[in-house]
Amino acid sequence: MYKQALELLIKNKKIPKSLMLYGESEYFRNLYLEKIATILGSKEEQLRFYFDEYDYRSAKNFVSQSSLFGDKNILIIKTEKNIPKKELESLIKSCQKNENSYFILEYHEPLNKTRNKAKDISKIFTKKLSADFVRFFKPYFNEAILHLQNYAKELKLSIDTYSLEHLYNLQNENLSLCMKEIEKLTVLNKNITTNDIENFSYGLGVENIDKILEDFILKKDIKIILKDFLKNGDSNEVLIINAMEQFINQLFLFHIYIKTYGRCDVKEILGYPLPSAITTKRANLAIKINLSTFEKLFYELLNIDFTLKKSAYIDKETYFISSLIKLQSYL
Repeated sequence: MYKQALELLIKNKKIPKSLMLYGESEYFRNLYLEKIATILGSKEEQLRFYFDEYDYRSAKNFVSQSSLFGDKNILIIKTEKNIPKKELESLIKSCQKNENSYFILEYHEPLNKTRNKAKDISKIFTKKLSADFVRFFKPYFNEAILHLQNYAKELKLSIDTYSLEHLYNLQNENLSLCMKEIEKLTVLNKNITTNDIENFSYGLGVENIDKILEDFILKKDIKIILKDFLKNGDSNEVLIINAMEQFINQLFLFHIYIKTYGRCDVKEILGYPLPSAITTKRANLAIKINLSTFEKLFYELLNIDFTLKKSAYIDKETYFISSLIKLQSYL
């Protein structure tokens, strides 16, 4: 099922005995996990395993135990590893048999995995076993901004929509990271602007990513910085490609606007302001690229993105770096 169907179950308090949460949105997985756990029972009734903590015997004993006082046994497992099918089936069946037991699996499919294991695992959570699964997708841009606005309001943080949009773009459209940044910004105890975002909010390796993207456009040697970036674990090939796609798209918007109106108004181009130094730099990069080159870049970036996600038997780092060097020849 999808998010809307889950919301209906939550509203009616009809939670399956076992439930698997997976998909692209870490924020939604965590949000609905906590919502469901709260509905089912108290924290004292929960047993949680995070990643390598999982132990089948302990989990099995927990959901199999009975209660004389009607207490719940709420088993919560967060993992990116494949739990053996027999173990999952055993846990699900135990919850089906024991009216006091519930099982929630939040599955984090690693970004560097090319095969979709989550779908295979979800097939174990069948309605015959009083189980189900939910897949969460990345929210649309406006939906994400609405969640950020609501969270900022909850924390009594004064921040305008343009600044939230800038934060969301800066964090590579990662809603969970944005929520954490909003929490940090509350310590400033002031109205937050885009300048505050630039000065106090930093994406994961954002300075290096900007350096890579700018050097890429300027046809500088990017092999060393890319290898260091990947080696240090600041990011991975897919995340960098996604950041590059967003960056090129932003330059394209700058290019079209400048060519059409003969001036640069970043608020009209992006919908939110940027510091003047960054605006000037983006505009200068944008006018260096012609429309036919933009078309080639978009096409090739999509191909690289697809290959990285779908090809299981390639040296991703070598393919990734060589592909970007080839892309530079178009500039």
